[in-house]
Amino acid sequence: MLVWLSLAVLITELLTVVALFKPSEVSLTRDVPSFKLVNVVPHDIDHIVLVSKSRTKFHILIHQDSDRNLSLTVTPSCNSVINWDLKFIPLTRINQPVIILSNNNTSNDIGRLLIEYTGVSMSVTYEHGRANRGLYVISAQMATGDDSKVMFHVGLKQKSQKKQFGFRPNGIKIKKGGQKIHLRWNLSHIDYHLMNYSLVISSSKIYSTICEAENRLEEKLKTNLTYYEDDLPDDRLEIHHLDHNTSYTMTDLIYDETYYFTVFVFHERHIATHHANATYKFQKSKPIGLKDARPRMINLRAQNGKASFRYKVGNNRQLEKYAPSNTLYWYVMPCDGVVYVEIRCRKTLLVSKRVFGYEKFIINNTKSGERYVLKVESVSVDETQRIRSIEVMATVRPTMIPMPDMPSDLRVQQYTGPDDCKSVKIGWLSANSLTDLKYCVYVQDNSNSLNSVDFSVKPDQCKVRYGKSRRSDISNNYRTKARCYIGEKGIVLVEKILKLKPSTTYIIQVTVTKPRGRTLSYDFLKLDTNSCGLN
Repeated sequence: MLVWLSLAVLITELLTVVALFKPSEVSLTRDVPSFKLVNVVPHDIDHIVLVSKSRTKFHILIHQDSDRNLSLTVTPSCNSVINWDLKFIPLTRINQPVIILSNNNTSNDIGRLLIEYTGVSMSVTYEHGRANRGLYVISAQMATGDDSKVMFHVGLKQKSQKKQFGFRPNGIKIKKGGQKIHLRWNLSHIDYHLMNYSLVISSSKIYSTICEAENRLEEKLKTNLTYYEDDLPDDRLEIHHLDHNTSYTMTDLIYDETYYFTVFVFHERHIATHHANATYKFQKSKPIGLKDARPRMINLRAQNGKASFRYKVGNNRQLEKYAPSNTLYWYVMPCDGVVYVEIRCRKTLLVSKRVFGYEKFIINNTKSGERYVLKVESVSVDETQRIRSIEVMATVRPTMIPMPDMPSDLRVQQYTGPDDCKSVKIGWLSANSLTDLKYCVYVQDNSNSLNSVDFSVKPDQCKVRYGKSRRSDISNNYRTKARCYIGEKGIVLVEKILKLKPSTTYIIQVTVTKPRGRTLSYDFLKLDTNSCGLN
């Protein structure tokens, strides 16, 4: 509403007053032809007009001297050649009226020429500087072809809204996610709810106009028809019309290839301006450096299910009293997923194993200065979506590992009685330790659980790593009992569970906690009771 009101005021001023110029200039009071409605270009609005082969004039009226900067951006349609110039007619006296004649040829020489330009499909911005009181006249005509639409943008700002040729460097935010990258850019500052966006992806250059990219793509398609597949040019060029979307995810990237991204904003079907651009070189991710006995956790899902870690054996080892020399210890803990683990030294494969929950690896005969690389990768696309994060640590000091030293067999055994329906004995191997360890036995009534069909023996160690069970399927409907005690070392530990109910399903979990350390869990044990005893 304010824009139309301002436009109406401008037109009223131009139509109701008569201009008187100095005697040295062309007299506009003699042989005055008939008047017509003038073409007024409003400020700070994308104004689209139709320009023909005959010269057409458009007017910018500045009421009074201003400390703001005046800029004019002219954007032609694709594949159109436009000649245009900008002149300035000063108003020297207060309330000096202006005549605008219908015969354009009569006033061609009036005013001071500021810029004259001929362009093909290129958006050009003229920075005038401080806006003076007077009339600015744009004369435009199509050099070739039929009538075509042209967009004018007149800016009156402390700093021009659009930089020279409309470029905004670093306007695209790029986020890497494994073998793909995510592009995002800001909305257009003008009529953002109406604008459509197009993204040009190239491996050769940043395109200044969408027309240039479309013409080049058309040439490539024609060239591809005349070449055999092995002789095709390797220049990659894609144009994606994204409507109102301001983001895009790119896949199928090639390592060590440089990509050029250009975003264009469409004001109408055939008029587009440069919005943002960026350059990105896709390289392999470098392994994450590990310090001795410093755990490192990363978001593996954000890395598209792949990551690598490196560790260098120090020259000055702080060997422990009971620690074997020349031994390196790793542990890997993926959360909510299964991963493949590989450990290499000088490209020699030392370990290759599938890991779920938690795994510790021991590498013997290491040497000072050697570099080891541990690579992890999710086993499938589905696992990549499930897995949350992964924790990795390397050290030459085994006592610095915060996890208890679990036995190779993590099963919890069930000892059944012949006619006992209310109790059961279970047993498990104790963890290896020189200090006392805390064991906890959890008994969960799982009869009403909806997840009983999806029961998995292997626990997610990330959910019990801080000394207590945090199983996500525990709710108020399930009653959980727990008993914790300090277990003996080097024996099979036995626990008797009492007060069981017949015809009930139980999940039994045994955890072990290292003093001033972390907690790990043994495998789950599922119990089903009925009126005849335990199965």
